[in-house]
Amino acid sequence: MLLFAPPALQAPPSTEAPRAPLALDLSGALTRARSENPMLRAAKARVDERRGLITSTRADALPQLTLIGDFTRARDVSILNSGFADSAAAFGLTPSSLVGARSIYTSQANLTQPLFYWGKLGTAVEIAKMGEKEAAYGFSTSELDVLHGVAKAYLAVLTAQAEQEVVETRRKTAEQFVSDVKARLEAQTATELDRLRAESELLAVIPEALQADANVKRALEVLNGQLGLDPKTPLALAQLGQPVLGARPAGAERSELAQLRQQEAMYRANEKIITSDLRPKFDFSASYGYQAGKTDLLFKEPYDTWKVSVTMKFPIFDGLRSSGKRAQNSAQLEQVKQARIDRERSIAIEQSTADRELEKAIALAEASSKAHDATVEALRMSRESFDQGLITSLDLLQAERSERQAESQRRRAELGLWAARFDQRRALGLPPL
Repeated sequence: MLLFAPPALQAPPSTEAPRAPLALDLSGALTRARSENPMLRAAKARVDERRGLITSTRADALPQLTLIGDFTRARDVSILNSGFADSAAAFGLTPSSLVGARSIYTSQANLTQPLFYWGKLGTAVEIAKMGEKEAAYGFSTSELDVLHGVAKAYLAVLTAQAEQEVVETRRKTAEQFVSDVKARLEAQTATELDRLRAESELLAVIPEALQADANVKRALEVLNGQLGLDPKTPLALAQLGQPVLGARPAGAERSELAQLRQQEAMYRANEKIITSDLRPKFDFSASYGYQAGKTDLLFKEPYDTWKVSVTMKFPIFDGLRSSGKRAQNSAQLEQVKQARIDRERSIAIEQSTADRELEKAIALAEASSKAHDATVEALRMSRESFDQGLITSLDLLQAERSERQAESQRRRAELGLWAARFDQRRALGLPPL
């Protein structure tokens, strides 16, 4: 059995130089997300799509001009089945002379213009404009969701890095204590039990260090995905510090509610289109051109042809199609209306919950700060006692662990305060910053 891979199977050493980390603060991350996040790009494309729909809908109300060039060669035998064919022989005509092939050249311009549709075309254009506004509200919702997602991912990276720093400090402290205990064991001032306890503490913190490193890498990958970057891109994130808390910010109209209201207006306007389909409509059409059997006769008189007409279409029975459309439209309108009412209630609950969570986060941050100050003082006293030989290395190790845990809780509470602030601003329809 091979104990090592042969040279052909070993991976070649990497020759790529490590990339420099991309330095970002929270404001820069949000700015990059606005321009690079794929979900925001998709939402913006939806707005452009609706804008193009306005142009195509407006085209139905404008005149349509078409140029036609046609060549037709045909043999029509219908005259042989008429009464004239029976008496053609009396005039010296043969059947073959009556049904010979004919060539027809046509050059023509056609114009059509809707005249009166009971407001259907104008309403369709208005609905298309409403659709653009509805898509814009949807883009605003997507933008807020993405920006707050980036802010939360940014916090997740800082939280994971803070935890990693705490675990790494604990590991270094445990290594130092193992070294100290071994030195004291050689000087016969420590016992074998002290050495085993110190090594046990070191071995216990190694899996936590590996897990903390994995958490940092995953948080960075999530943030890179939100920013439209390669998941492996190294980032250097600026710390946020203590948030400045003030009065509750004034909220803006939630884009989700505005979007649902716009959908209601679209369904109400669609009722007018359904009604117009049951009424008479008037169209104008005109054509002018030339038609001849030889090309040299085109564009000459009397081979010019023209036609002008005004057509009325009056639907009498459409198989209850319009009735079904009206029932469907009314049901969809009711669905959107109830969805808006439910969303209004859930937003009110979201806002009150965010206010309570912010108050709790403030209290937790204050408590964790006081607890950290107490553990720092306890650690100072433990070190003095250890230097005087009043406590064991295990006691000092426990004090060091308590201080690190308190530091981790303090930093988590600080970042939790940022998270609660972001949640409150999202509930009020505001961006993170």
